[in-house]
Amino acid sequence: MIDGIELARQALLLGAESALAIPADRVLSTRERWPDHADRWQRLCDEAAALDAPSEPNSFEFERRTLDEERLSRWLVWFCAAIELFPEAAAAASILAEDERVHLLTPAVFARLMHQLCDVEFTRGLGEALEGAPLRMERVQRVEVVSGKPLTQAACRLAPGELSSILGARSAGTSRSNMVVVHCSPASNTAYDPAFVARARRLLAGRGVLGLHGSSGRALRQFALDLCALEKESALLISAETALPSPIDVAALEPGLPILQLGRATAEPEALSSFVEAISQLGRARKTPLRIVLLVPQEVDELPAGSLAVPALNAMVSERIWKLAGLGEADATSLGRRFAVDLVEARAACRDAEAAHATAGGSVSWARAVSKMVRVRGARRMGKQVATLRSNATLDQLVAPRDLTSQLEDIVGWYAASPRVFGEMNMASESGLGRGLVCLFAGPSGTGKTLAAQCLSNALDLNLYRIDLSQVVSKYIGETEKALARIFDEAAAGHGMLFFDEADSLFGKRSAVRDAHDRYANIEVGYLLQKLEEFEGVAILATNLRNNMDPAFMRRIGFVLDFPMPDRDMRQRLWEQSLPAKQFRQPTLEFGDLVERLRLSGGNIRNIGVAAAHLAAATPSGQITTRHLVKATFRELQKCGLSRTPADFGQLAPLLEERR
Repeated sequence: MIDGIELARQALLLGAESALAIPADRVLSTRERWPDHADRWQRLCDEAAALDAPSEPNSFEFERRTLDEERLSRWLVWFCAAIELFPEAAAAASILAEDERVHLLTPAVFARLMHQLCDVEFTRGLGEALEGAPLRMERVQRVEVVSGKPLTQAACRLAPGELSSILGARSAGTSRSNMVVVHCSPASNTAYDPAFVARARRLLAGRGVLGLHGSSGRALRQFALDLCALEKESALLISAETALPSPIDVAALEPGLPILQLGRATAEPEALSSFVEAISQLGRARKTPLRIVLLVPQEVDELPAGSLAVPALNAMVSERIWKLAGLGEADATSLGRRFAVDLVEARAACRDAEAAHATAGGSVSWARAVSKMVRVRGARRMGKQVATLRSNATLDQLVAPRDLTSQLEDIVGWYAASPRVFGEMNMASESGLGRGLVCLFAGPSGTGKTLAAQCLSNALDLNLYRIDLSQVVSKYIGETEKALARIFDEAAAGHGMLFFDEADSLFGKRSAVRDAHDRYANIEVGYLLQKLEEFEGVAILATNLRNNMDPAFMRRIGFVLDFPMPDRDMRQRLWEQSLPAKQFRQPTLEFGDLVERLRLSGGNIRNIGVAAAHLAAATPSGQITTRHLVKATFRELQKCGLSRTPADFGQLAPLLEERR
C-alpha cells in the first residue's frame, strides 16, 4: 500500500489525463465521473478505501497524527501536500483548474476528485475546501480571491509550517509537532479522594477543557491519572515545556485522555487561550466529544477558566499510589512515607526492581529493591545541574566530636518521624510552608562536612545531590531561578537530599542595590529563601564562612552543626583510617609524631594516606613505610603552604633529610 500524499499525486495526474480526454464540446455535470481510464480509477479507489478503512488506523503515520476522523480533511491536506512536493502534481492541478496561471488546488477541483475517488457528493467536497477543519486550524490557507472569480475557483495551499512538518515527518518519521507522548493504562482506583476526583470529572465533561494547578507537578499528574481511573481509559501524557503542540495533533491521539504538561513558556495567556479555543472548535466539529486536561505550572498568574487547585501529595495519597502500583500494605506504607511519586514513576520503579530482585535471589527485600530503583531513576532525572555523590561511609565511621554525631542522629530521627508528626499528629503548617529539613554544616575546609553529608544520606537511604554552581548560576536573568526550581522539584519527590557546597556563594548576604547586578543578585537570594520554605525534603548547606551567610536563612535552618579541627584523639583515628589494612603496612611503620605535632584536618590526612599508598604500590614489597608517609606528608604541607621544617616532624626529621 502507498501513503495518502502519493495516492493524491496519482489521482491528480490521472485526473488531468482524464480531463484532457474529454471532447472540447462536452461539459461534465457535477454528478458525472470521468468516463475514461475506468480500470485505473478503480485501482485508485480501492487503495483510497484501504486508506480510509478503520481496521488499520495506524497503518499510515501521516494519517494518524494529522487530522481527525473526517476523511475529507485528511484528503484536502494530502492533495495540497502533493502539489507542494511534486511539480507534476502542480501542473496537473493547473490543467484541472483550466487556468494556466493557477498551479494550486481549487475547491471545485478537490470536490470533483473526491467524487471520482471516494464517491463523495460534490457539494460536500466544496464545503470542506471552503471552510473545513484544515482551514479553520490554519493548516491549509486560502489564496486571495481574484475579483470576478467565484469562491470555488479560489485556490488553496498548504501552510508553510505544515509543509516543513510534512517534509520532516516523511524523511525522519517523527511526530509533526515533536510531541513526546507517554501512554499510561488506567489504575483500578484513585489515589485522591474519589468524591473530589468525581467533581473534577464533571467539570471536564461540561467544559471539555480542565485546568489543574498547584505547587507540585507530580500531584497534578497524579490527579489527572485519577480522572482516567474514573473514566477507565488510558492517559496520554504530553510534554509541552517549550512549545504548544498542534491542536489537531492532540485531537488525533486516540484512544485516551490527553494530559498536557505546560511549562512557563507555553502557559502564556494569549497562546494558551488560542490553544483552548482551537481545541473547543475541534470538539464542536467532531461527532465524539474532545476533552483535554492542562497541567498549569505554579508560577503562571493567569489560569484557564474552570481551573481546579490540586493539593500536594501527602503520605496517605502516596501510600495509595504505591498500593495501586501493586505493593502490599506494609511496603506501600513504608515507601509512601518516603517517596512522593506519581503512579507512572511508581510503576516504572516496580518494573525496574523486578529484574534486580530476581538477580539478588531474594536476598534483598522487595521494598528495598523498589526504593533503590526510585533513587536510580531520580538520579537520572536530575540532569547536569547536580553531581550524585556515592559513598559507603556510615555514621559509625565518621570521626567527629560526640555532640556533633549526636546531632546527626537527631536528624535521622527527625526525618523518620516527620510523616507521623505532620500526618497523625496534624502538625502541618497552616502558613503553607514546606515540611522539609534544612541543615547548616559550618567549619574549616577538610573537617568532614561532605563526608558527614554522605554518611547522613546513607543513613536515610537517599541519594546525595551536590549542586554544581557552574551549571546553576547563570548570567542571564531568570535562568538561575529556573534551574533551581527544577532541582528543588525533583528532590522534593523524596529520592534525594540536596547538598549545597560553598553555600555562602548562593546564600550570601544581600547587599545594597547600587546597580542592576545587585538587584538581580538579591532577587536570586530571595528566590532561594522562598524555595527553602516550600521544600519538602532534606537540604544541607555547607560553608567555610558561616558569618557570610544571609541572616534570613538562619530562621529556616533546623540544625546548625559546627565542624571543628580534629583534636589529638580524633587525629589518631583519622590517621588510622587513612592507611590501608595491616598487611599493606610495614611492621615498623610509625606516625605518632605526625599525629602529635601536625594539626591537620581530616581531608589533609586522607590525602596523605592516598599519596603514601601510591608510593608504596610502586615498590616491590607494596608496603607503606614511615619514609613513604613522611614524603607524602611533606608534599601535602608544601601544597597547602603550611610549615614543613624538621621541627614539625620531631623524631622523623632524619627521614625528611633523606627525602632531600
